[in-house]
Amino acid sequence: MISRPDRPMSKAFILLLMSLPPALANDVVATVDSIEITVDEFERQAFVEARQTFYHGKPMTSGELVEFRKTVADGLIERKLLLREALHRDLSPAENSIAAQLAVYEDRYSDSERWQTEGPEMLARLREQFEKESLLAQLETLIRAVGDPGTSDIREYYDGNLDKFTQPEQIRVSVILLSVPPSSATTVWDAAREEAADIVRQIRDGESFAELARMRSADPTAANGGDMGYVHVGMLNDTSQLALQDLDIDEVAEPVTVLEGIAILRFTGRRPEKLQPFGAVVQRAEELWRRDVGDRQWQQLIVALRQQSVITVDEEYLQSLPTPDD
Repeated sequence: MISRPDRPMSKAFILLLMSLPPALANDVVATVDSIEITVDEFERQAFVEARQTFYHGKPMTSGELVEFRKTVADGLIERKLLLREALHRDLSPAENSIAAQLAVYEDRYSDSERWQTEGPEMLARLREQFEKESLLAQLETLIRAVGDPGTSDIREYYDGNLDKFTQPEQIRVSVILLSVPPSSATTVWDAAREEAADIVRQIRDGESFAELARMRSADPTAANGGDMGYVHVGMLNDTSQLALQDLDIDEVAEPVTVLEGIAILRFTGRRPEKLQPFGAVVQRAEELWRRDVGDRQWQQLIVALRQQSVITVDEEYLQSLPTPDD
């Protein structure tokens, strides 16, 4: 739930932060020892996260909404714990960076009508948010820091995670694409399917797949005879993958419908999965080791902070508000 140091808040997040709904009742949703999470704070955070997560998605069901609200509450609890820990460690917000961020937003929006009337309030809200993000980023960087591993550490990590160093199976595919705009009428799609079926018959009767691709394919690979080269198994969409899975080398599949139109696929080669030797991936193994150890240290801190605290949550409140199904 916490922003990583290398992932600053997006412009969309800031705009949402500046346009939050009016304050609500000051009742308490959760407590972390003596620290309160009010209804106002919770609903504002839920508003921001819902807009970021579900703005273009389908409405949530009642059950999904309840789970979402529980996740928001849990994230706020975690945030309170980590902010308190940052202060206990005498960390301070990076004032120069925060001032620069505030100056950017003040310059960008100072001419807007709302800024003219609510500018100081918006700046105060942004400053508070930037200060908290700065503390959390510093704490996370500190906790995730790891020492230099020995060769035996990296080798042990490699041996225990061979799947991370195994090149997946690859297949070589050629394609002839008959382009059909997605909004086309059914008759247009049917005509393309008939044309594709005719092309498949020609290929099976001995015509050159590559020549037909050069003449009739709308795919960028047309100039190369439709050759897509080797691709990892799973990179193709499910429909194409299913059409190819039982083919022999150089066999052509029945036409399939894809987003861009109708595709004719030819299976031309296979490379089995291959484990990369330790010497070739030692640098990547060290990077992954550092990431995993850092993740473990971060999660251990969160677990410890939770165990050391008395946390209460008003579950009834999280489940009692109207949902989209009401």
